Amino acid sequence: MIRTLYYCFFSGLLLFSCEHPGEPPAAPVLPEIPGTQEPPAVEQPGLVVKHPTAATLRLYHFLQENYGRKILSGTVANVSWNTHEAEWVHHHTGKYPALNTFDYIFLYASPANWIDYSQTQVVEDWWNNNGIVSCMWHWNVPVRPGSDAYEFYTGRTSFDISKAVVEGTYENAVVKADLEKIAGNLLLLKQKNIPVLWRPLHEAAGGWFWWGAKGAQPCKALWKMMFDFFQEKELNNLIWVWTSEPNDEAWYPGDACVDIIGRDMYNKTGATDMYEEYDALKKRFPHKIIALSECGNVAGIAAQWNAGATWSWFMPWYDYERTNDPAGSAFNSEAHQHASAAYWKSAFANEQVISRDEMPGLK
Repeated sequence: MIRTLYYCFFSGLLLFSCEHPGEPPAAPVLPEIPGTQEPPAVEQPGLVVKHPTAATLRLYHFLQENYGRKILSGTVANVSWNTHEAEWVHHHTGKYPALNTFDYIFLYASPANWIDYSQTQVVEDWWNNNGIVSCMWHWNVPVRPGSDAYEFYTGRTSFDISKAVVEGTYENAVVKADLEKIAGNLLLLKQKNIPVLWRPLHEAAGGWFWWGAKGAQPCKALWKMMFDFFQEKELNNLIWVWTSEPNDEAWYPGDACVDIIGRDMYNKTGATDMYEEYDALKKRFPHKIIALSECGNVAGIAAQWNAGATWSWFMPWYDYERTNDPAGSAFNSEAHQHASAAYWKSAFANEQVISRDEMPGLK
């Protein structure tokens, strides 16, 4: 989904992947409220990282145990490094979502007096209150060599992913430096014993981000490059989430480096439409957990669940004007670009939806 992000800037191909042969498909069993059927089985053996931390295993097992039985509620930071959307949901419903996603979108500028990812208190506070931590990365790169302006949209940068995975190129040097930098920031979360649902290179097959601009093979090579580098850095607090797009079979990095499948969906108000998207992914990935990793203006959660779309979690996108300033008057409005207060109240009224106060301690 192409979204408008409200912020300002200071202005040989490696043909390999970690694909493993797929396992035989198993037809999912889809529960109906009030849950008289068995939920879909997820038999994937463990996580893809080597020697995952105990907290990471507890989080993953929690997701496995609840998949098909419950759905986690989630929000995303307003642009970057905050819980403004979660606070807005709490302000209007009295409940916090179970999950909050943080975005390393300003990695290129950090540390600065306006963004510093080494200051992890906001993430620590969320985790210490039993919230699940998710991280994504709108990966900004220079718009051209030598530029101090950064972008991530395909049409706004000349950055070439097909060169980024080739040793000795300018793009490869940029990618390696960025991976070193973000690994250091993710290690800070590991040091705090915080497991992370890690969702990089999202919506790749859509082509609107530079990491999807040159087709499947360069993107898979970059995913594998990141995965291997993070393994070397012993980032064993990550649960790897691949965001699937329609007709992206050729893009999938492979079971050996993906734990969970996400789908980003907008402007689908019919529960049947949502179920069809879910069912298509469930058939492709019968042994994976499936999540509604982003959404906006979609069918209500109860309607989706009744239709059989038993996502692991759902996460409406942020409304910049609504939640950018929690002290501002706009924060008090129940309207929202992607999920209104009424939408959230309806979701929390569903016994299948988990809010943060219902989360166990996973430490």
